[in-house]
Amino acid sequence: MRATDTNTLYEPQISTATSELSLDEVADSINNLTRVPSLEEIKDWFSALLVRQRDYDRYRVFTKRKYARNLIARSSYAELLMLCWHSGQRTPIHDHGGSVGVVLLVEGLLTETMYERMLEGHVRPYNTFKWGPGSVTGADVPDIHQLLNLQPEGRDMVTLHCYAPPLAVLNTFSPRSSRVRRWREDFTGGAGI
Repeated sequence: MRATDTNTLYEPQISTATSELSLDEVADSINNLTRVPSLEEIKDWFSALLVRQRDYDRYRVFTKRKYARNLIARSSYAELLMLCWHSGQRTPIHDHGGSVGVVLLVEGLLTETMYERMLEGHVRPYNTFKWGPGSVTGADVPDIHQLLNLQPEGRDMVTLHCYAPPLAVLNTFSPRSSRVRRWREDFTGGAGI
């Protein structure tokens, strides 16, 4: 599926890998890392990933109030999560606190809005993308963005995320204030930020 914004037409990344990876193989790779992988390396893993619902169904867990962050694998160098979103659920506007992040859209339609920091300290949007199933997108340091499920009521979204190194602290921003808030992960397998 193509993803579009008002300025550009985007195609999902096509894998150049000669073989497909399973979700378990990517999880094993995360667990056996000896260094922090680059943004491009993670994008390559995700582009080669063969995503089958039977392989990820045990991580496809939703919560009512916020999107759910479901841990698949974590090492000192990276983490792999499945995020499950009901219609209307979204992240705050955030960076990744020094980590790179890659997202693979598994189910639904993902809206991603990119932000830039203004001299006054607040943020403003500068681009919005809509990503379809199979699309891979990444956020480098110091990218600021927001992920949203803007599909109609009853349309769920499932995304696969890899952060390197694992998220510990990130910053959240506002278009109305220069105040930067800190979020510390208190991962319990439940709701999002």
